[in-house]
Amino acid sequence: MNKILTIVLFALFFSVTSHAQMTYTVDGKEVQLTEDITGNASLFHTVIDNQFRYFIKKDDTVTELTNTKDENGKYQGEYKEILSILTADAAIDVSDVNLTLDSLRTFVDQYNKKSDIDYRLQAERPKTKARLGAFAGLSNNPFVTNPDNTFVPIFGAEVEVYDEKRTRHSLALGFKQSLEADDFKYTSSQFGIHYRFRVLNKEAFSIYPQVTFATYTFSSIEYVTFDGTTTATYKSSGSSLDAPLILGIGADIKLGNGYITLSANELAALINFENKGNTPLDIRLGYKMNL
Repeated sequence: MNKILTIVLFALFFSVTSHAQMTYTVDGKEVQLTEDITGNASLFHTVIDNQFRYFIKKDDTVTELTNTKDENGKYQGEYKEILSILTADAAIDVSDVNLTLDSLRTFVDQYNKKSDIDYRLQAERPKTKARLGAFAGLSNNPFVTNPDNTFVPIFGAEVEVYDEKRTRHSLALGFKQSLEADDFKYTSSQFGIHYRFRVLNKEAFSIYPQVTFATYTFSSIEYVTFDGTTTATYKSSGSSLDAPLILGIGADIKLGNGYITLSANELAALINFENKGNTPLDIRLGYKMNL
């Protein structure tokens, strides 16, 4: 079950990330590029061997922006000459352009605006916004030994931040409190950092896979042992910092100045955490408001 859920969630991520990528031929080689700016001059980037590489497409020709070093280790700055040639019809100064995505986005944006009066700027400065939310639900704590598959109440809160322009992406800092039951004396207080990508992103409704990158958990458990003659009760507690890559899925439904939230969490973990044998079920219902 966990493997199926993991495959489904990764398929969602793959379909999203591959959507914005296209394959072009550069210097006789096929390269998969991500488009950042679209216009008379289009800007692309890719990552090869952990290094960002940038490309300009103009008149159906894709040219890489390079910045090699000479024998003394000094950068040559070839990309500035390339930009100057490609944008000669608009005579834009390239002296202050850096070989970074933000700087190139601004430069290409300016060129497109000068060369096309109908062009709409695409490289606006990001505006970070936030939402504050609270939730409650039920969980069987799938990463904790739970012999009777007992469901317990959970509740918590989160702060979600996102770029006003790139609303598909968001990061959230959340807190979850798990309560104990009569037959499951386990409690935990957990902080987590989550990343969400809205596969479906409508004004009134959105759906997103979620990855929990890191958690800090303080937990306490009480258990009973019986050796045939004697019953003993043990208690233990502790805290841990983990990077488990926990997968989940959620939805937001627009209501008033915020959203009703519904999520299925802790479906599977890729690192450190193992399912203890129960089908994972961590369902939360909440509301978050725009700040």
